[in-house]
Amino acid sequence: MKKEHLNNMAISRRSLLKMFMASGISTALIRTSPLVSGLLYARHADAMDAGLPNKTVSIYIPGGSISSLWNPTGSGESMQLGVMSAGYEPVKTECNFMVNMAHSNAGHGRMPVLLAQNWGGDSYDVTMGNALGPNLPFRYLNLGVHSNGQGHLTKDNRNHLPFQENPFTVYKMVFGGAQGSNSKTPIMNAHMSAANAIKNRLAGYEIQRMNDHLDAIADTQRRLDELSGGTSCGIAPDDTEFPLTFDTFSQQARLQADIAVAALQCNLTSSVSLAFGNHQSEFRIPELNFQGHYHNAIHGGSNGQPNYPYYTEMRSHLGSLSAYLIQKLKAAGILDSTVVLETTDMGHADKHSANPCAYLIAGGGARINRGVVSDIGSGYNQHDVLHTAAKACGVDLGFGKEIPGVIV
Repeated sequence: MKKEHLNNMAISRRSLLKMFMASGISTALIRTSPLVSGLLYARHADAMDAGLPNKTVSIYIPGGSISSLWNPTGSGESMQLGVMSAGYEPVKTECNFMVNMAHSNAGHGRMPVLLAQNWGGDSYDVTMGNALGPNLPFRYLNLGVHSNGQGHLTKDNRNHLPFQENPFTVYKMVFGGAQGSNSKTPIMNAHMSAANAIKNRLAGYEIQRMNDHLDAIADTQRRLDELSGGTSCGIAPDDTEFPLTFDTFSQQARLQADIAVAALQCNLTSSVSLAFGNHQSEFRIPELNFQGHYHNAIHGGSNGQPNYPYYTEMRSHLGSLSAYLIQKLKAAGILDSTVVLETTDMGHADKHSANPCAYLIAGGGARINRGVVSDIGSGYNQHDVLHTAAKACGVDLGFGKEIPGVIV
C-alpha cells in the first residue's frame, strides 16, 4: 500500500502523546475522553493537511438493483431518478451514479469480497483506516444493522470481523471513557469535564470545533435515549436489555449513521463501513407496504408483476438510509473531506446477475465529479469503485483501476 500525498506524514502514537504532553495536556486526560485525543490529533492533521479528502465511508446494501428502474438521467438539480433510486433525491447533486457496470463475483454469500480484492485480503475500510488515520483512537469502525450473524465485510490481517450492530454498545465503545476513566461517570459529563480542562490551551477555532463535537455526541445520545425509552446512555445498555427488533430497523440504521458521522467529525476515526442487513437480505421494514423480508420482496414477493413494486419499495428505502448518512455528513461540514462509496453484491437480484450493476460515490468536494450519471460499462466492477474512491483520497489500494470521469 502506498500513500500518494502523505508519504512523510507518518507519526507514531508515542510521538503524538509526547507532542500533546508538551502542550501541557496529560495522558490521563487523553485517556479519560477520546474526544480530547481526536481534537488534538486534528491540530496535528490541520498543520499537515494536503488538501485531499481524508475520511471515507463504505456502505453496503444487499440485493443490487434493476437498471431499468434504477438508472437516473440528466444531471444536477434537473436529474431524474428512477423509481428504485428515488430515495437519493435529497442528495442527488452530491452523488456520482455509476451505472451499467459489472460485478466480479455476483450472488449471495459474497460479502467478504465486496470490499476486498479476494477472500483473504484486507477490506477497504481497514486499508483506508491504516492509511488515513493509523494514530486515531479507532483505525476503523465496522457497523451493521441486522446482519443476524450472517456474513462479514471487514477483514483485518485475514481475520473476518463481525459487525458492531448495537448502537447502544457502539456509542459506549466510541464515545465512552477509555482506559483510566470511571465507568460510573456519564459519558457526556466525562467529555464536558475533559473539554473544560483544556479550553485555555485551545485556539478559538478549536474551541468552536470542540463545541460542535460535544453537540454531535449529545445529539446522538438523545436519539439513543429515544430508542431506549428514555434511559440515559451514560452507562450504555447492551442488546440483552434492549432487543433490536425489525420494528426499529430504520431507526437503528439512522442511529448507526449518526454515530459514524459523529466519530468522523470528532476525528475518532477516518474510516467507517456500514452494512444494511446481510447477503440474504433477511430483514424487514414494517413501516413499508411490504411486510415480509427483503429477500422475499426480491424473489416472488411482487407476485409476478414485471415492475417489482415491493423490491422497488424496499430498495428505494434503503437508498434513503444512505442518503440520510450523506445529509448528516453535509450538515456536520465534513462531506467535502469524506469520500462515500456504496456497493452491492449483484445487479438484478431476482436473476442474481453480474451486470448491469449500479454503484455510487458521493462527497469528496472538488475531488469528485458530482451530480452526474456516469454510464461506465461492463469493463469496470466493484473493485474499480474501491480503487477510485481510495485514489480520490490519495491512497493506492494495490488492485482495481480508476473509473474514468469520477475523479476531477
